[in-house]
Amino acid sequence: MTPERWKQVIALFHAALERVPGARDPFLLEATADDTELRREVESLLRAHTSTDGFLETPAWGVAPELMFEDHEVTLTGRTLGPYKVLEEIGRGGMGIVYAAEDTRLGRQVALKALPPDYTRDPVRRERLRREARAAASLMHPSIATVFALEELEDGLYIVSELVRGRTLRAELHDGPLAPGPLRTTLLEIADALTAAHAQGIVHRDLKPENVIRCTDGRVKILDFGLARPVEDTFRSTTTRLTQAGTAAGTPGYMAPEQLAGGTVDPRSDVFAFGVLATELATGEHPFGSDSAAMIGRMAQMLESEAVVRSGPWSAPDVQQIARRCLRAAPDDRFASGTELAAALRSMTGSGAAASADPSLWWWRFHQVAITLSLAALPAIAWALRPWIGPPNGSRLFFAALVLATVSITARLNLVFTSRVHPRNLRSQRALVFPWVTAVDGGLALLMIGAAFALDGRDGVAGLVITLSTVILLSLAFIEPATTRAAGLAP
Repeated sequence: MTPERWKQVIALFHAALERVPGARDPFLLEATADDTELRREVESLLRAHTSTDGFLETPAWGVAPELMFEDHEVTLTGRTLGPYKVLEEIGRGGMGIVYAAEDTRLGRQVALKALPPDYTRDPVRRERLRREARAAASLMHPSIATVFALEELEDGLYIVSELVRGRTLRAELHDGPLAPGPLRTTLLEIADALTAAHAQGIVHRDLKPENVIRCTDGRVKILDFGLARPVEDTFRSTTTRLTQAGTAAGTPGYMAPEQLAGGTVDPRSDVFAFGVLATELATGEHPFGSDSAAMIGRMAQMLESEAVVRSGPWSAPDVQQIARRCLRAAPDDRFASGTELAAALRSMTGSGAAASADPSLWWWRFHQVAITLSLAALPAIAWALRPWIGPPNGSRLFFAALVLATVSITARLNLVFTSRVHPRNLRSQRALVFPWVTAVDGGLALLMIGAAFALDGRDGVAGLVITLSTVILLSLAFIEPATTRAAGLAP
């Protein structure tokens, strides 16, 4: 679809919306008397507008994926396709039904994406998809779900990739905008993944919250690079350009203006989608609004000039400037690729780790240091109590307090160090050690409270020990969860 054609469609769409539903069909028949295809395009927008407010965030495949398969009632679950034993269906969208499967040759679980029959029957599409999958398989990055193979099994076409378990960013958005710390870390991981792809001459074309999943260790991974396209760029002049003018693949709410118009797609198109994604994660809202008609109008406006981007409260205001540059209408006004984008994100705070200067993370660190000092005082108190408790229990109390405090203090200081040097690993490191740290701290506090009750006739000392131990328990119950949530480290 050319820019002129798209403007014509949008103009008729808005004109039809201004009329009552019963008058729209006669209006379109008169306005498109000699252009049946134009009328169909406008009618499809009107149907989508009346059926759901969020259709621009969903590709056509996501609206009715079963229509792309002849027998959509048949499931592959429980079947064996070549070396793959299909275990369960785990999702639909992004041009296929996705199953968890076991690769019996290697004894590992994989994601098996069943592609629509159109790809099976069309030899041109089939060959192009082979080349795209081969290019995607060359991408090796911790924030990209690895593509293993493109398999032809029982007349079907399947993309085999890394099985990623976790929660999509779309699901996370249901809880509201991301906190500043995890927002910056998440955006930097996505930008680094785009850097790796763009360096290989590969453009994703469909970056959106549904295609980014947060793994159980806290890291994010971009899915669906198996349907990405290699393109020519100045860095890889030998790359074959497979994106054809006139095709607009992707999800409209995240497509750059040139992509919507069916023009050439390059890394700057991914940068635009990144801007939409960053705005959503930082504000909880789509930058062009949630109303379908208004969104279409703003995005169509970008074919001629800059659209008015919605402005809401940003959880991290410093991200706003970067996101707005990504959303510029002219590709030349955006960041050229993921490389420039990642560099801008890193420069937000003047350090290599964007999350390190987040105030909420500072409070988390302060709490860790404060409770560490409190824990360090307990073995000293236990040593002072030895003569009053008497042997051998006095010595046993001291050694038990020393061991438990050492374990907890070492773990907490290691997390503080990680938050400064490797902030992207902090969430996963904390999830690994903190259940044990909580148990150790609670056990130590209860041990000291028990010892205090054994101090007959020394109420002042016993009261001090009980007070300090109770402060530690209350900290574990209230302050620890609060600072952890504020820093975006909660599981």
